[in-house]
Amino acid sequence: MKNYQKKSAFLILFGLFLNFYTIHSQTNNDINVYNWFDKTVGKDNLDLNNGVPHINPYRSIGDSHLYLINKYEIGKIDYDGQKYYEVKLKYDIYRDILVLNPYGESENIGINLNQSKVEAFSILDKNFVKIDTKSQTVPEFVPGYYEESKVTDDFTFYIKHHKDIQKTVSENGILYSFKENNSFFIDLKNNIYLIRGKSDIIKLFPDQKKQINGFYLMNRELQKSDLNQFMKNLMKYISNSLSIQTK
Repeated sequence: MKNYQKKSAFLILFGLFLNFYTIHSQTNNDINVYNWFDKTVGKDNLDLNNGVPHINPYRSIGDSHLYLINKYEIGKIDYDGQKYYEVKLKYDIYRDILVLNPYGESENIGINLNQSKVEAFSILDKNFVKIDTKSQTVPEFVPGYYEESKVTDDFTFYIKHHKDIQKTVSENGILYSFKENNSFFIDLKNNIYLIRGKSDIIKLFPDQKKQINGFYLMNRELQKSDLNQFMKNLMKYISNSLSIQTK
């Protein structure tokens, strides 16, 4: 990332730490790495309000994991009023935590970015924004990170990525599995709406009922295989239909 060499404070801000997988949060390895971390960065410079060591305490079953994708991806971020490009990011969607892999470090090292200073970030061609305020009319629309798709100036589609956790007790101890359970919202003319299904969309766009039903009929396979992409495509389709209708 070009900005790293210019901003020595960036390394101090984000720090270094080992991200390892264990069901125990305070083993001897944890303590050793904490000591290494404090010594490397300098205890006087370590500001945990700006970033804490990232630990995944869940030993998961098979390929199950708590992340959007279980590896670091190159992205960009707006953080504390500055833009950073070509950074390695990983998004823990179970706990709503954005994780940074510091420049030049092993991907076993990560720190949790301070959510209060994260304004927006992009990974995997997805744009995320931080929502600070809670909706008074839609209690499900809580503060946190949301994938944002700007459809028109007064029409924005949001996905709240999340995974539910399930605990399993086996001979090998306690194991966990994670299942995607996202929520969808529409911001239409500065009003937030929770989208549970097709009927909620038709209520918002009653004149597009025929087109919406047709879209569902023609895209059943995508709806089953990738609901997130299906919903984003549907929002664009509705917008295009509205544009044609108003001409």
